[in-house]
This record gives sequence, C-alpha cells and structure tokens, in this order.
Amino acid sequence: MDVEKEVRHNLDYFREHRNCELPYCIEVAADREGEHVVVVGGTHGNEPAGVNAMVEFHRGLANGDIKLHAGKVSLLLGNPEAYRENRRYIDKDLNRSFCDHDDTTVEGRRAAEIRKFIGESKDIHSLLDLHSVSIGDFKICVYQKDNGQSLNLALTISDIALHFAYHPAHMPGALIEAAGRQQICGLIVECGNHLSKQSKNTALEHIHAVLCHHNLMEGPLSPEKSMPATIIQYESIQFIKPGVNFRFLIEGVKTGTKLQSGQKFARDDRGYHVAPQECFIVVPSMTVKPTDRDAGFLCKMNRFARNNL
Repeated sequence: MDVEKEVRHNLDYFREHRNCELPYCIEVAADREGEHVVVVGGTHGNEPAGVNAMVEFHRGLANGDIKLHAGKVSLLLGNPEAYRENRRYIDKDLNRSFCDHDDTTVEGRRAAEIRKFIGESKDIHSLLDLHSVSIGDFKICVYQKDNGQSLNLALTISDIALHFAYHPAHMPGALIEAAGRQQICGLIVECGNHLSKQSKNTALEHIHAVLCHHNLMEGPLSPEKSMPATIIQYESIQFIKPGVNFRFLIEGVKTGTKLQSGQKFARDDRGYHVAPQECFIVVPSMTVKPTDRDAGFLCKMNRFARNNL
C-alpha cells in the first residue's frame, strides 16, 4: 500500500470505528474493570508509525488475535488534518499548543478538543504519545525532568537506552504536559525514523507493553528483550529558537552531535547560534519554520546505571 492510500485507509478506519465524543478516537473496554490508558499517534502529521500501529493493534483486538482482559484503552489520532496532508502541522505545532486557548487555528481547535477529553475522562492513568524522527533512525524516551512516575514507566515498558529529560520551560504546551496537569503519567516515545519500517513495530511493542504494565493485557507481543544496564539521559539546558532562514552549520547533525563551548552550530537572519557550554544537540528538526518554537534542544549528558534510577 502506498503512503497516500495508507493515509486514506487509516483516516477512514478511525472515522468508521470512532465510538466516543472526541473525533478520531477509538475506545475499547474490557468486561472487567481496570485502568484507563490513552495511546496517541500522529500528534505530528508526518509521523505515521503511531497511527499505523494503532490501526494494526485495534484490528488485532477486533479479530480476536489479541484481547483486552481489563480496563480501557483509547486510541487517539492526534492531528488528523496534518496527517491527511503528511505535514508536521497545518498552522502551528500541536505538541506546543496545549497551554494555549486558540480557536483560530487547526491545531488550537484540536488541542481544545483533546484537553476537554482528557479533563472529562477522570479515570485516565497513563498517556503514551508515539512519535518518530526526521533526522537519523534513533529511538528515545522523552519525559519531564524529575518526574519519577514517567521515568519509572519508561524504565518498565521500554528497552530504549536513550532518554531525553526536558525541563518544563523548554517544552511548554506539550501533550504530556497537559496530561500531567491532570495527574496523568505521560511518556513520549520516538520510535525511529518517519520512513523506517521498524518504527511501526517499535510503536506497536510499546502499546502492548504499556497495557501489560497496567494489567490490561497478558503476555508480551514479541519475545522479551533484555533491558539496558545503562541509561544515557540528555537533560535540556535550552531550546534552539529558530529565526528566518534557520539552518544548522554542522554536516550530518543529529541527536548526540557534540558541541564545544562557544561553537557556532546554526545560523538564521538574526546571526549565529552559539553553544553556551559543552553540550549536545538533541532531536534536531530537518525542516524548520520561523514560526516553530524550537528546532531542537541543547542538552547536557547524564549516564546512569539502570538499577540506580
């Protein structure tokens, strides 16, 4: 199936199976009570892995290949309009829109719908937001710095050894921030490159893992993987604010690119971007607009023994 047909099929699938007030949301509830988990894909419209994984997962539930034993799972297509056009967003980044109240943009209206859904669903315990990356093919778990609940979820359900711990001021308006204000445990998983065939499988594995963690399903979807003994955690020190004609100056820039103190690493109409200290670039964006709040992050690196976290 080519990309356009896949997108049309998935949009039709969500419209056909929608069974709650929130558009493009499918809920499945077991006969036995249990916790409520929300899974989100397509927060950015050019990141198909989570959407593909949610459709495959729901199809597996529908045909009986897998079974929900307790509780409820909500499968949410984050930004259907951007997904339809294979664009990161239409007017502005949805994943920076959850602290705004803006009914003049596509993402502002969608953020309001999702906030209302989260606010009125008093039983949600965890929210898993599935993403992919445009530069490289790495996987990374993302959570708020010093959020022990989200860190524990990442360590429990994921074999990804690379983590990004952001300070709230560096990523305001994120969906997992909105979830956190409702006392919901939020975790972002970057599942690999947008175009990687493996990224859908990574997303699917994490859907299954979070539901098993909450005792909603039984048994692993695939053979258990060994958990990494060491976690490399990038901790944000600032976000990279792009201006007009922003571009990175480093050939092959990617997550983990090391900068020396005082090094010029990007340029835009305002001049050079200079590293304030020895640090690392994390989740740089391939396509950057002046309206984007960030083009990635500058971070320091922490290295931990898994058992000490």
